[in-house]
Amino acid sequence: MTMIASPRPLYGLLLLLAASWTSAQEPPRVEAVRVVERPVIETVPLTGSVTAEQRSLLSPQVAGLVSRLAVDAGDRVEAGDLLLELDSELVSIDRDQAAADLASAEAQWADSERQLNEARSLRDGAIAASDIRRLEAEERVSRANRDAARARLNRLEAELERHQLRAPFNGVVSSRQVDLGEWVSPGNPLMELVASAPLRVHFQVPQRYFPRVSEQSSLSLRFDAYPDTEVIGRVHRKVPLSETGARTFLLRVTPPDDAPELIPGLSTSGLLELNTDRTGLAVPRDALIRYPDGRVSVWVITEAEQGQVSGVREQQVTPGISASGWVEIRSGLSSGDVVVTLGNEALQEGQNVVPERIAESHANDQGGRR
Repeated sequence: MTMIASPRPLYGLLLLLAASWTSAQEPPRVEAVRVVERPVIETVPLTGSVTAEQRSLLSPQVAGLVSRLAVDAGDRVEAGDLLLELDSELVSIDRDQAAADLASAEAQWADSERQLNEARSLRDGAIAASDIRRLEAEERVSRANRDAARARLNRLEAELERHQLRAPFNGVVSSRQVDLGEWVSPGNPLMELVASAPLRVHFQVPQRYFPRVSEQSSLSLRFDAYPDTEVIGRVHRKVPLSETGARTFLLRVTPPDDAPELIPGLSTSGLLELNTDRTGLAVPRDALIRYPDGRVSVWVITEAEQGQVSGVREQQVTPGISASGWVEIRSGLSSGDVVVTLGNEALQEGQNVVPERIAESHANDQGGRR
């Protein structure tokens, strides 16, 4: 029996090829942006680190033997917390003796004052004037003895207090250079305390930017420990002193409250934003086509209308410095031109496209910072 092949599979294949051919001829859909003049803001890349406002090497005020260690490296402390204590047995004995001497002196003064008051209360002539003067002198002496005893007690209590090393501010004990039982003297560094707040980010900035930096300047900050997090910091202080060798000046920046947990020494990168007091054209970085020979071009939509078929032409441009996803265009474009930002990878000269979206690039759009 002779079998006749059915034409249906071949017919379906032809329909599929025809549909593919028709689809291939449809103008590609692209996204674009309309170019306008905008303020040009320059960004300066910087590298710095997080720094504590306070960092102190703590020393004892008196000599003595370390009898107690209350903290170790890495411990967080608050102002007034005990860090270590020196042996104070002898000073405590002297303090107790001084307290007893003060009590005795106060009793003697109280008695002399009582006698003087009684003598003064007697009628005239009942006691000799010389006796009154003697009692007044005794009262003054006993009062002076009382004050001297009180001063000695205060001195010993202050000396006793100085046998304790306490935290002068909130922070973290970064290191400890003493062990239990060591003899220490005033001036010996025993511990280092680093303030936990406030923290600043320090950058060394090329000195040519010094006149343009103000306390209103802002920076975008990225920390090596949090590579996916970007926050905006504000200039806290610029130090008006240039490093002779590096030709830089110190810029101290305050990180925002919503910054991740920071620690002193954390490496930080920043972009300093500076106003150039001029305007210029800028396009999104995605609009640029870069060639191996160094040429840079964009695709300009002619007679662009959203949703309508339009032609494209390739336009060579001269880019400036780029930042924040935008690139300044120094030549090659005019205000009002519409350039392709998405779908420009395989366009050809004179090809038709359909702009699905034409974004308006407003002059005050912060995306145009360079």
